[in-house]
Amino acid sequence: MLYKRILKDRLVTKKMYLIVKNSLYLLKIFSCMSKVKFLFLPLLFISSFCFSQHYIQLEKTTTCEEASMLSIYATSDDVRQLDSLMNQCDQLEYIRIKGFIEGPHWVKLFSILEHCVRLKGIELFYNDGLKKLPKTIKQNKQLRVISVVGNRQLDYDDLFKKLSGLDSLQKISLVDNKLREIPHSFKKIKGLKQLHISGNEGLDYKSLVASLKETDIEELSIPLNSLSDIPAEIKELSELKVLDIRKNFISELPDDIKSLKKLETFKSEENIFLNVNEELSKLKGLNIKYLSFDDVKDDELNEIQSVFPNAIIKKKEMEGGMEDNIKELAPSIEGKDFSVVQLEGGECDLAIKQYNGLFLGKNNYTNIDSLGFYERLNSVKYSYNEKVLADGRYEGVPLMLHRKWMLKSTNVHYPRYKIKKGEIAFSICPDGNLYPELKAFNGMLWVYVGDKNKKDFNKAYVQKRNWKDVFLEFDAVNETFFVVLKGDFTEKIPAYPRYVNPQSSLKHAKLQYAKKFQMYEKRLDLRSHRFNKEIERQKIKNELRKQKIANKNWSRLRSYMCDFEKSFNRKGWLDYREFHINKNHIPLDTLEFNLLNLKESCKVRYINYKKSEVSSSKNIINPVIGKFLLNFKQSSGNEFPTKVLVYYPTVRKLTVFNGEFGSGIEVRPNLDFVIILIKEGALCFYTGKEFMKEVRSGFSEKSPIDVVVSKSFKNYDLKSFWKVMNHFD
Repeated sequence: MLYKRILKDRLVTKKMYLIVKNSLYLLKIFSCMSKVKFLFLPLLFISSFCFSQHYIQLEKTTTCEEASMLSIYATSDDVRQLDSLMNQCDQLEYIRIKGFIEGPHWVKLFSILEHCVRLKGIELFYNDGLKKLPKTIKQNKQLRVISVVGNRQLDYDDLFKKLSGLDSLQKISLVDNKLREIPHSFKKIKGLKQLHISGNEGLDYKSLVASLKETDIEELSIPLNSLSDIPAEIKELSELKVLDIRKNFISELPDDIKSLKKLETFKSEENIFLNVNEELSKLKGLNIKYLSFDDVKDDELNEIQSVFPNAIIKKKEMEGGMEDNIKELAPSIEGKDFSVVQLEGGECDLAIKQYNGLFLGKNNYTNIDSLGFYERLNSVKYSYNEKVLADGRYEGVPLMLHRKWMLKSTNVHYPRYKIKKGEIAFSICPDGNLYPELKAFNGMLWVYVGDKNKKDFNKAYVQKRNWKDVFLEFDAVNETFFVVLKGDFTEKIPAYPRYVNPQSSLKHAKLQYAKKFQMYEKRLDLRSHRFNKEIERQKIKNELRKQKIANKNWSRLRSYMCDFEKSFNRKGWLDYREFHINKNHIPLDTLEFNLLNLKESCKVRYINYKKSEVSSSKNIINPVIGKFLLNFKQSSGNEFPTKVLVYYPTVRKLTVFNGEFGSGIEVRPNLDFVIILIKEGALCFYTGKEFMKEVRSGFSEKSPIDVVVSKSFKNYDLKSFWKVMNHFD
């Protein structure tokens, strides 16, 4: 029993033992805890941090009257076009720059901006590959605002050094840049009044707030950063008027927040305050004029209004989750329906040849694997970086053993409680703010109560080990906590958290146990809610985006159509396209299936056919790509060589892989696909979902995956082969 283990602790008396025993029984109300990872930086929220509500895309037809807020692609053509426009007029006040392409035109762009005397704001919007800005940005002496969105390779130390000389700069927005630290040069920007940081979960916000002490910062917005607490150093920001902590995992406000005498606006909705009244009462006595928080009961609202009688109070209704604000899909272009009789009107195929390039040319990487929050938690095949850090910089969660020498180190920021001889105590070390729910147990050590000695524990769980995920469970029957580690398999470490404060009673410790587990559970549920809502939102956004692109490309496709084709609506033209392809394919229909005939067939069907080989030292699986070394087996257990075809119906691509023993194939799980196995000329078909289920069931990173083929193989001619393929289209 867990309480018997606790009894061994020298700080627990017999009387304490009885209290702890009773307190642990209270924890039976908690079900087994679970946790997983999720991506939650919706573009809808990004827009609230960009001064970009009315940007106009730069075109050849852009006039001087439209030139105050421009959005441009960083191409040489757009730079020349901007130069021409600025020679005619000087109205530019705000500019959004996106699509960085390296070249002399990039330096030319900032030379142009140097002479825009009205320029107040620059936004760098998802410029992949951008590392440094030209020195000429220091010449924009009138610049007031700079927004940096999704520029993950940018040298921020260099950026802030160049911005430090701009006395006019008052506002900086840093959104979705995956920052790990704010460089020292940030402190040199003395005139800063407003700072917005969002979607930078790995950042040390304690250091960030400390770096703002030398400024007269008036507005600090830090939403969507997975924060579990507000740094106590906030009290040093004496000029702060606006504090925005929305969409984090904060459960308590620091007592020092009452030092912010000039605070007027406090936005806190979508956190998890366990007691809203208690937390907001810490703002009592401040000059609060606007207050926002999650929905509360009427009696709680009345009490809050009595504390802040002069404030505008907004409570956020949480019913239904976060707003989607998604418009209805645009309607299709109208036109006459297709009829077979009209086919006699001509033999047009120019538009058919252009169709794939306009509609099927790019993979759809937003259509990611959509397993829900707890489904991902329970599968060892998924890890955090698949949803949050797609650039692969996430290295996992380590554990740290506590030793005597660590207690003397000034660089260790984990609990420094003394441990007894022979006792195994450890901490969970999440990176940055990526695991806010685990931070509910800050101030606690985990004391191992399993059978391993310290050497074996260190080798099994700590030494050179990073875990994909860590979550907590409580076994109410045996009154035992488990720290669950996800690697190739799940490992459960029996342990209990030690909350030791010699100045407090054990009754207080009992309350802390319950409070911290309640905090953990609420943060976990909030992550689940946001994760699942984001998946729904991304699906809708993706459909809307595809519809918008399709409408634009349909208009372009019509320019390639003959008059006969222009009489069709979309469905009608697609029927005509299918008819045209099938008619030209008739001479090939009766040919037996083989790779040579298939290649010729793909030409007629305008399908991208290619042969490919995959070489990889280990198997990889994530929502965008899967690379596997495979051994194919029959139900009898016999292995067999096979060619493997991967067909993507939505993008009309077919790839051939050599399926010898232990050979590799590559698939795109973010697209619908079909797997075709060839064995002695006969074929066997698997849907993408069937194939991925089979691969996951035997997944191993370091050795070929055994795939047991239980389906039968049959012979096909080309016509029957494509009939099966059309079934998946």
